Amino acid sequence: MKDKDWFRNTTWNEEIEKHFFIKLKRVRDKGMQAQYLNLQAGALTYTKDAELMEVAETLINKQLQEYSDCILYMSRAYHLLGDIYGFRGNFNKTLDYYKQAINFEAVFPNSITNSFMDYAELAVKTNRTDLFEDIEKIFAEKRYVSAVLFPLTKYLKYSILSIVSKHKNDTEKAKYYADLANRNAEMQQSGLTKNQTLGLVRERDKILDELVRKE
Repeated sequence: MKDKDWFRNTTWNEEIEKHFFIKLKRVRDKGMQAQYLNLQAGALTYTKDAELMEVAETLINKQLQEYSDCILYMSRAYHLLGDIYGFRGNFNKTLDYYKQAINFEAVFPNSITNSFMDYAELAVKTNRTDLFEDIEKIFAEKRYVSAVLFPLTKYLKYSILSIVSKHKNDTEKAKYYADLANRNAEMQQSGLTKNQTLGLVRERDKILDELVRKE
């Protein structure tokens, strides 16, 4: 890996670790240090390798403990922890970390991640009906209303709300949201002037579709 990508390693050993922390120490701005820790943790997390995710978790915990005053990447740290535990199959802990990110974003709304959508999607897919009311409240919050911009995110949101409405025996709302989800899934243009294909639904989510259709 080129030295300019010293914070995006997708492998890890003593030499790489030593080089990473040497470079990190040379960064004068504490906020940038937190950012590089977070980016490196993310690069290791999404390899989905068990050992590398352990390293990623260590780096994230270091960020949370030593850089708690650097708020820009804090919610992303919680989101990454949620992803790690999701890859490990511990969905309850995943939901807990996503909710920590959401709670953090309630205080610092300029630090929005995709935690709100991942939280809602995982909750319906794992039948956490105890969280359905919370999902509705989260989707209604202004910062998350404005975060749902593209056909893909609208498709996911309306599919989830259809499932929640069905659980509440509100068949009229369930059908309304299902129709909106389907309409966004079939859109061929994003509405953006410069990139009409950005954010389109490339492949429908089979699990969500099945739950929406389920009687």
